[in-house]
Amino acid sequence: MDSFSIAVIGADGVGKSQFIRTAMSLPPPPKSNLPAPDPKPVTARIIIDNVPYAVTLFELDPQYFESEFFDDQFRQVHWPKQINGTILPRVHGVLFLYDVMDRESIHFLPETLNALATPSLPVVLVATKCDNPEASRDIDVETVASAHKSCLGNFKTSTDKPETVRMALYTLLRAMIFGNQERENAEGAGLRRRATSEATHLDAPIESFSRPISEHSRHSRASSDMSLLRGYFASQEYNEPRHVRNPRGDLLGGQISDDYEAAQTVHSMLRNSGVRLDRAQQIYLEADDPDAEPRRYSDDIPLLQRGDETLFDRSIKKPGLTFNELVDRLLAPKLSKADQNFGGLFLCLYRKFATPGELFAGILTRLEVLKDDKSIHYLTKTTTQLRMIEVAARWVATYPNDFARPTVKRKLEEFITHLSAEPIFSAAALQMRTTIEENVLEDDDTGWVKSEVEDFEADSEFSTNASDLHDSLSSLGIGVPICHRPSASSQASSMAPNTKTHSFQFHVYEDYEREAATMTPSYTLPLTKFRYHIFMDMANDDIADEMTRIDWVMFSSIRIRDLVRHVSLSAEQKEKCKAMRNVNRMISHFNHIATWVSNMVLMRDKAKHRAQMLEKFMHIALKLRQLNNYNGLAAVLAGINGTSILRLSQTRALVPAEVQKRFARLVLLMGTQKGYFAYRLAWENSPLPRIPFIPLHRKDLVSAEEGSITFVGPQGDRLNWKKFEVLGEVILPIMRSQTTPYPNLSRHDEARELILDCLMPTDEEDIYQRSVQVESTSGTGFDPNRKKFPWFAATKA
Repeated sequence: MDSFSIAVIGADGVGKSQFIRTAMSLPPPPKSNLPAPDPKPVTARIIIDNVPYAVTLFELDPQYFESEFFDDQFRQVHWPKQINGTILPRVHGVLFLYDVMDRESIHFLPETLNALATPSLPVVLVATKCDNPEASRDIDVETVASAHKSCLGNFKTSTDKPETVRMALYTLLRAMIFGNQERENAEGAGLRRRATSEATHLDAPIESFSRPISEHSRHSRASSDMSLLRGYFASQEYNEPRHVRNPRGDLLGGQISDDYEAAQTVHSMLRNSGVRLDRAQQIYLEADDPDAEPRRYSDDIPLLQRGDETLFDRSIKKPGLTFNELVDRLLAPKLSKADQNFGGLFLCLYRKFATPGELFAGILTRLEVLKDDKSIHYLTKTTTQLRMIEVAARWVATYPNDFARPTVKRKLEEFITHLSAEPIFSAAALQMRTTIEENVLEDDDTGWVKSEVEDFEADSEFSTNASDLHDSLSSLGIGVPICHRPSASSQASSMAPNTKTHSFQFHVYEDYEREAATMTPSYTLPLTKFRYHIFMDMANDDIADEMTRIDWVMFSSIRIRDLVRHVSLSAEQKEKCKAMRNVNRMISHFNHIATWVSNMVLMRDKAKHRAQMLEKFMHIALKLRQLNNYNGLAAVLAGINGTSILRLSQTRALVPAEVQKRFARLVLLMGTQKGYFAYRLAWENSPLPRIPFIPLHRKDLVSAEEGSITFVGPQGDRLNWKKFEVLGEVILPIMRSQTTPYPNLSRHDEARELILDCLMPTDEEDIYQRSVQVESTSGTGFDPNRKKFPWFAATKA
């Protein structure tokens, strides 16, 4: 993986640290009364065009630059050799920051840029604090930009627009990446006319890198970001360090002197999507030459009239990624959090485009290739083998049902046998063998792109000499614990006099699934005054805890892979697919809770009793929010804010104003404004354990699934991985939520009976008629002559 070092240069107070944190998406520093430590380099893995790069940003104050004065007028600046006793690393690019509110931040800017204008070193000017009005600024940004046209680009940044900071960084990165590609192409193919090394060809004539330009033969390149950058590097790479005197001029909004303008580039500024990609100074072209003109970059130029370099250099970028490229990334070193997320996302979603047999054959093939490679050092080979075995062990532990079919199971057993041949690997082999013997159940492959029958084709491609794998296994050990679902155990910390509580403990999906199957509503207990008093006497915490326990068991019984598959299946397929019953059960339970809340509020005839029940549910909703049970909270809100309850003005008037005010905050939290912005923000910042609002996340999965296609390319054989990255943004937080259970939840039998077993109507029209009966549209109350609870008579258990 290529690495780049970028110097962020600027005077004190221009915002270098804030710029780096924004560009790298880092959290703000903790508040402290201690003096701020010296800034340290920040390294992150950044992906450009699906290729990862290690990018390091470090701060550099202009005071570290060494200066020499000539004739008491011109100040020549040199790169520093050390910073605070540390050797300055090799710099591949420069981000020069200046504060539009501080004149001193651009002091000696031209002289400093002269020192930075070394061959193959792109420079981007960045104006900070541009959120201030232009009338109050001390520096005019456009004047500074026009005075330094040799820079790659000029950007305006502000705290309220972080995307401008990343745009400046990405523009510089693309320039550096293209510069490396230019040099590699020149060394490998010999297609360029300029020199191949900066050290040996600094004195090369113009003809060594520039095509002759005449009125009969004027070649030019097509317009694109890369072609503009190519022009930038073509002029920068052989531009010797300049030692001319460039007056600084008035960079604060005044006119630039004629001498200084003459020293700048003769080309006009080009803008592309708000990013300037100017050419450097053309010191090799005579300004008074009538034949000398800038190279044109236009798509209007016919193909046969374009430069030869363009035809050879431009590589057609293929859309999407192949399956082999994804497997290579899965087995690559995990250098960042993004790599870790990729592994979990790929193993969860690969069934949409491949079978377990194909993936396992790909892993074994790469182990064979690694075994036969004699050029790799022994320790390097061992490290790679260990990493591949880790991936396989993680796959077996997380998705053991992928190995239920005979073909792929036989491959895995052979692989485990080879691992067992080495004593140091016997522990890992034992763990995988235990997993496939105890926790493997055959999955329903309904909805997957490929059927398991195709595993036989993948099996035929698998090399018959896989038995030699154990010869190359190293003598280093590996311990990969089986990733069972975390234990959801708890003990009752307190016990009410008339409340039965039990602790529960589950480890795997099957345990949660069996428990969730017992939570189907039975509709056997009639709603009476007796039930009303039992419910009102019950503690709000006990009811909220039991609701959260039920939601957690149902949520934990869902395999995230099945949740993704649920959005792409038809209603008929969902009924036939056994794996979908857990998702269907939780969706049904959400609707049951909303209906149950409405019926409980409408149970009593008098408004004061309904108000007491309504107030109790508002308190329960607040407790659910404290437990981060967003699914249960949304279900209670759906019941309270439904048409049948929302119209009860007399009942709501009896609820204390303070309770209604606190409840209104929950309504705003779960409101639909700005695409559930408040909930999404709360969900991202909620600590574990937590339960997501399943209907909303399912809606997000539907949008991601239907918003783009899975296969791209002319032959339809390449994967649109960007689609899966969008799916990953939805499912990865949900996957993390399943890893941490609630520690102190106990089963409350009486609360469970009231939640699941109450006899009540489920038709919305019946519930609305009961609402009209207890509180008519005319404002009159309940008619005492009517028979109480007549709406339960037609309801059968």
